Amino acid sequence: MVFRFLVAIGAGCAAALLFAVSAQTSPLAMALAYLAPLPIMIVTLGWGLDAGAVAAAVSVVALGLLAEPVTGLVFAASVAGPAWALAAFAVAPFGRYFGRGSDPTVRASVGSIVILAAVIGMLGAAAALTAIIVVYGGYAKGVSKVSEVLAALVGDAFEGGPESLSAREFAQSLVRFGPAAIAASTMLMLCVNLFAAARSTQLSRRLGRAWPDLPTSLSLPWPLGVALLACAAGAYALPAPASQYVSIGAGGLGGAFALQGLAVAHALSRGLRMRPVMLIALYACCVLRAQYTLPAVAALGVIDAFARLRARPAFLPAPKPNMHK
Repeated sequence: MVFRFLVAIGAGCAAALLFAVSAQTSPLAMALAYLAPLPIMIVTLGWGLDAGAVAAAVSVVALGLLAEPVTGLVFAASVAGPAWALAAFAVAPFGRYFGRGSDPTVRASVGSIVILAAVIGMLGAAAALTAIIVVYGGYAKGVSKVSEVLAALVGDAFEGGPESLSAREFAQSLVRFGPAAIAASTMLMLCVNLFAAARSTQLSRRLGRAWPDLPTSLSLPWPLGVALLACAAGAYALPAPASQYVSIGAGGLGGAFALQGLAVAHALSRGLRMRPVMLIALYACCVLRAQYTLPAVAALGVIDAFARLRARPAFLPAPKPNMHK
């Protein structure tokens, strides 16, 4: 019992330190900050929901002491709370809460976990957009002020650059697409960290659920595909700031369907000789040419939601012949 909470305290301090290094602007510091939810998720998955809650609370208090209370509150709302909630949702035995006769080993499906991560990302992006509007007294003023700050930060990078794009225009583009990007990146951050935490916990034999076959079990309902298309159309047609709020839905759901598209690629490529090379090339394109590759992968996920490509025998690799017969 004492050891569990010592582990939780250590994990909370590690999460706070990982987030604290984000004050440095180096790529390594930003990469470490991206892993801030990982210790909290590992403790929640491997040592229990209560230990995970202690780790989250310790990380908030530690960060408040290292920086300032406001930073601790921001960390609690954006990292610690979502990390614990998603990990707890993934490992909680929901079968125990449905009365007698239910299977106590039932856990949340992979699709529902991804949906929760998307909802958390969308709520965070909506909160950030609302905060800008409230603090600066309107959307137009908020965009102007934030664009000025961003233009000042990236101004040096545009000195001597192409005249077709100024620092201010770049900053305005960031502000325009920022809400959708925040929703998608938060969802992806949580899912990547949850996958890493679950894998590490599974290797230590402390994971409280069976490991699912992700390429076939990650499935989102088709109505979410309709919602994604509606949000994308609204983001294009509606005036600001309504278009910004709608774009948050497009970003969060688009990220979720991008994960489903990757699952489809993994499932349908099974049995192919060049599968490792193909998947490495796909992930490389997702990183290096994200603006083109991720929408295409998300479109594949939406198509699968309607057509159920992974359930069609014609799309699955043919079984290898048995040479012993």
